[in-house]
Amino acid sequence: MRDQEPAGSTHEGREGHGGHGGHEGRRLSTRETAELLGVKPETVYAYVSRGQLTSRRDPGGRGSTFDAKEVEALARRNKRDSGGSSSTGGELSVRTRITLIDKDRYYYRGVDATELAARHSYEEIAEWLWTGELRPGVTFTAPEASVTAARRAVDALPEHSGPTDRLRVAAIAASAADPLRFDLSESAVLGTARTLIPTLVAALPPLRHDHRDAGPLAHRLWGRLTGRTPDEASLRVLDTALGLLVDHDLAASTLAVRVAASARAHPYAAVSAGLGVLEGPLHGAASGLAHRLLLDVLDQGTAAPVVADELRAGRRVPGLGHRLY
Repeated sequence: MRDQEPAGSTHEGREGHGGHGGHEGRRLSTRETAELLGVKPETVYAYVSRGQLTSRRDPGGRGSTFDAKEVEALARRNKRDSGGSSSTGGELSVRTRITLIDKDRYYYRGVDATELAARHSYEEIAEWLWTGELRPGVTFTAPEASVTAARRAVDALPEHSGPTDRLRVAAIAASAADPLRFDLSESAVLGTARTLIPTLVAALPPLRHDHRDAGPLAHRLWGRLTGRTPDEASLRVLDTALGLLVDHDLAASTLAVRVAASARAHPYAAVSAGLGVLEGPLHGAASGLAHRLLLDVLDQGTAAPVVADELRAGRRVPGLGHRLY
């Protein structure tokens, strides 16, 4: 296990806590803050949402300002955490209260993610992220009304619709079937999470006649991903993959969800916002390119010519070269 620093637990350089005397009371604009940290302006607000920066409205009402000492302290921490690199390491190597990415490992609430995924189901890991408690054997159940609404909406889509299209429509339909969706108390939001996830799985069209609608989520998802007959090893691999992907810090879609939630959008709307961003070829759609590459390798029986074609065309090899992984 590895302990991590909760976001907002320490803030070097806040007013009254050191810093450079020449910057006493000086405020920076969002653009100046982004330049000093070496990140995009939207990432500045991600730091605010994580409690790593505090903002204050400009008296002129045209934007937020940030304490120069606090920004410089965060820049020093980011530089230290990224091994002194002058690149945008601070934007990539960030801590949240949930996940810490450290070199080639990452941790959920201080526990190695690979260890959790090897020993626990997707649902158990999700509960650990949400509550800090492990609930052995927990499963998520979708309300019949939500599933019916989601399936009816998904079935109305054109046949060529992709999985993300179906998930977005299912989330919207499920929200319409939930009269309590505007309850944003913690218990209600967690309850929605436990029902929305299996609803999204149930809304995907099955590829097997003997697909499952009960049991662990990975078992229910299998028959909607492939027509192959599952064995226990295959189901375990899928469950492990879901556990490893359950959270990986502030990806673009995660940030979109947080922005929607910060506007007090209900959980269905927040998830829908994230699914919209997931469509981008530099984010979720990148996995489809990697899948296509693997199919080409299987067709040719060797990877060398497939990789050579990618390099000849001046493209990066899909699935390789991610700045974090």
